[in-house]
Amino acid sequence: MRLKRGVERASCDFCHRRKIKCDRPLRESQGHDSCSPCSLRGIRCLLDDSDDVRLRRRRRAVVREEERVEQSPSLVATTPADTIVQNFNHPSINAITVNKEGAPVPSHGLDQSLPSYFPSNFDDGISSSLDQSPHFSFIDTPFELSPESILFLDQIFLGGFETPLEYLQPQALTDIDIQSSMAADFATQDSASESLREASTFRTSQKPWIDCGLDEVAFDSALHAYFDFAAVHLPVLIEDAFWQDYRNGRCSLALVYAIACRGISFSSTLESWNEQQRLALKFREKFLEAQQNSTSRSVMRLDDLEALAIMVNWIYDETQSLYLHSQLGRLFLTHEALVLATLQCQMHDCDEVGQPGPTVPLARSKERRKLLFWHVYGLDAFHSLDQKTISRIPDGKNSEVSSKLPRIDSGSYLDAILSLAIVAREILQVLVTVSTKRNGVKCTDLMNIYDRLNHWQKHDCPSHLRKKRDADGKLVPLTINESSKTKFLQPLHCTILWLLEINCYMQIEDCVSQYGVQIGAPLEGEMMALRVEFEALRAVHDGVEISQWMRQYSASTTRGGITQSHSLIDLAPSIARDICAGLCYWTCERGKRVFSHGSSGLTNIRPRNRQQKGKSEKDQRKQDVNDYREVAKEFRSAVATATSHRDTEYVLERLDKQIASFEQVVAQ
Repeated sequence: MRLKRGVERASCDFCHRRKIKCDRPLRESQGHDSCSPCSLRGIRCLLDDSDDVRLRRRRRAVVREEERVEQSPSLVATTPADTIVQNFNHPSINAITVNKEGAPVPSHGLDQSLPSYFPSNFDDGISSSLDQSPHFSFIDTPFELSPESILFLDQIFLGGFETPLEYLQPQALTDIDIQSSMAADFATQDSASESLREASTFRTSQKPWIDCGLDEVAFDSALHAYFDFAAVHLPVLIEDAFWQDYRNGRCSLALVYAIACRGISFSSTLESWNEQQRLALKFREKFLEAQQNSTSRSVMRLDDLEALAIMVNWIYDETQSLYLHSQLGRLFLTHEALVLATLQCQMHDCDEVGQPGPTVPLARSKERRKLLFWHVYGLDAFHSLDQKTISRIPDGKNSEVSSKLPRIDSGSYLDAILSLAIVAREILQVLVTVSTKRNGVKCTDLMNIYDRLNHWQKHDCPSHLRKKRDADGKLVPLTINESSKTKFLQPLHCTILWLLEINCYMQIEDCVSQYGVQIGAPLEGEMMALRVEFEALRAVHDGVEISQWMRQYSASTTRGGITQSHSLIDLAPSIARDICAGLCYWTCERGKRVFSHGSSGLTNIRPRNRQQKGKSEKDQRKQDVNDYREVAKEFRSAVATATSHRDTEYVLERLDKQIASFEQVVAQ
């Protein structure tokens, strides 16, 4: 940001490099040690303008004056200009900030603000190689992200920056005691001046279950069921942080109703569709109220963003809702609204937005923000690939963000999802372009994409989550070493990863079927077309085995003396159920095409000398497409296991129509 001639810079180094607004002087006057952007990112807020050419002549004059006139050390120490000279001559010393009154602000306050990220006793001899780093835990939660994944997400959503070496050290993610004491001190400091909560914020005296026609026991069971079953495949927030805010009356009502809505289908033994709709309508009402209250700040609270991420794909019963809420929901409760709100959140402390004064911050807001970034990035990557639309989230090629892909295998499910989401974005950026829509997909691009997916399966995916096959090529059941309560977690995570990988192969086939392949060297286009067909058929074959394999595992819960069992597809309907439904639809369409026009592959597996005499070509095709019919029914049966969700009925209706259409074509 350009300054007037002779005016010294007041913004910190980070904001000055990124050319963003810096509120360092204002924050210093309020008693804070860093500006808002640096505080949000958890980095040091430093002001070192020693490289400013406009100040060099002035500083040289000060140096000559200091050499000519020898004064007492006390007077030299109190001169702001000499302080700057000292920092200029000794760049290794931490810079000392000078406020408007001319009094130096000690820099040790900046060191104390984030001791876990920047330890004072850091040993320069420690190797910075990430390969030698131990396995990191994401602040002692079941949701783990490697330091490089966290850095990658920060670069995407918060802007690229050159992180110090200490950021990648183990202490950056494991020093829980220091961070806990910091949070306690900050909460104690702000609790004295806590103001009245707004109407959209939950209070301990409120009873949110009353407006939904539920009792307290059923409402609490729904909240617990969300974290036990509904959130284990794609987590949005940290469980203990939510309960801490919920019991202290700090979280928004929108988040409370969103969690209860998603969890009640796993906690109720009876039909819960009506209760779900009432909870969903209450979420929409409170969410829109919260946005109306915070329109002056034009940014959402962190817990409201989490609530939106939980309910972004919900289908509302509009017969019971207000017309105004329905119209506003189509604008502010969409996937695009979630992405834009998350990107807009980058320069604000979202957990304090909308409050009229200083308030107690949300529990573990920094960790929750990182987890929310992970969720939104992965959700948007696969959503954009399915819809063939360019994502609004920037990357290193289209912006100034210097993105760094995670390079280490931390053995984390979240890291595996993130790395596969990066591959999905690469597929979209390569295959869905103006050039491919006009001229077709390049063969070299297809080969590179298949190599990229193969590399992910063999190297990027953690070893305990990879597909393992026996000598006959069948999937090998997993060895579960966990307790009986959580023994479904690893099979569920494997199912999600494998189906998302299959979805990538099917999306590649869909792009090629729409745009075609560019004609290059002789036979190159035909070779690549057969490769695409082969990869798609192999993905469908793997999908059949996965749908059969995951029936061995289930999650059980006991409510009121009645034990309920939930299939793995039931726990992840937006991924497992919908992908199986898409595979069923594709299989039916493929069967129709093979029956009508034949297939070169089927011709090769039944040479003429093996054909049964007396059979017509149509009878042979009927026999050939019988496998497609059986595969389609297998996927349909897998979709039917998602019994806890009302919209499964509508999905099954569409699949039944598709299978009936396929059988009708074969019967003609």
